Amino acid sequence: MAISSLPSTRDNARRFISRHPAWRPGDELPWDSLFKDSSKPLASGFGAYGGHVYAQSSLAAARVIEDESRNIDKESSQEGVFGIHSIHASFTRPGLTDRPFIYEVTPVTSGRSFAVSMVNVRQPKQPSEEPSGPYPTTDADLPLNGVCLSCITTFKRSLPGQDDVQEPQSAQQRYADILSSRAPDQWDACPQLDLDAVKDMFPGAGPGAFPILDMRKVDMTAYNATRPYTEQRELHYYRLLKPLPKDDVNAHIACHAFEADRNGLLMLGNHVDYGRGLAKAASLSYSFYVHVNAEEAVMDDQKWWLQEICWPRLTAGRAMMESKLWSPEGKHIASAYQDGILLPSQRQATKL
Repeated sequence: MAISSLPSTRDNARRFISRHPAWRPGDELPWDSLFKDSSKPLASGFGAYGGHVYAQSSLAAARVIEDESRNIDKESSQEGVFGIHSIHASFTRPGLTDRPFIYEVTPVTSGRSFAVSMVNVRQPKQPSEEPSGPYPTTDADLPLNGVCLSCITTFKRSLPGQDDVQEPQSAQQRYADILSSRAPDQWDACPQLDLDAVKDMFPGAGPGAFPILDMRKVDMTAYNATRPYTEQRELHYYRLLKPLPKDDVNAHIACHAFEADRNGLLMLGNHVDYGRGLAKAASLSYSFYVHVNAEEAVMDDQKWWLQEICWPRLTAGRAMMESKLWSPEGKHIASAYQDGILLPSQRQATKL
């Protein structure tokens, strides 16, 4: 997730460049064992993992607001950190893994307790001279393609609250019978590509080099077997692979947003029988809301957080996904809402 600051634009917009390639779903699966020409027919349609540019854009915006808030704090006795409050992004073209992302951050409004920033993200039209990274900052001087992601990030200062209300039972309580059957790290690692066809070809392939987080998928097969699609659930346990500085609260929130994008639309494809005949799955828009003060989203690298996923709507070739993120203590800390394209192959559509 490393980014480096670049010279500002003429209108004083702040710019950043990513330093390392984004993870690409399915790239580490042993396709050569099945296809002599080394083709990857089921993974070829997947670009860079969308959570990478999504989380990094909000992190770039956070670095700008953190700099600005330090100047405000010098003149004010106001307490409370400026933490990411929400992220709203639209994906407009696939990300490529052989070149960096260039982030242009423009403040929309900035006050003492609430701020809004716009981030537009582009990539160079040509691959980097160092396609495996670290990318040189000179890549930002190359001609750029159009916007691949446009993002509004809002920030809110931490404040004490009189009330703390959430639904009566946490996910840990509602699914206690399932979750108590084994320890979090005894569940299988989240698949690199959570599609039935791919899992059939590469059973037990493991997570590959998925960055930042150790993620485990709870087996919800029996729970989902008798329920309609809108009532089916998937659960992901996750925790940091290595510690992050606890005072870098926005980095922790960016990691939560990074996690929440993992395999979501693909898992719905399995539930609606597209998992062995998927034509396309792609995010269109993705909104992420932090419900608590930023400090409450800080992760201990030894404790497991829980993502609860459902899909309330599927129509017009699009799917709606809802996620709730729960702390190890059962506090609802964030929610994510994602709308994207989900289409079966023509052959699969004929079967349906």
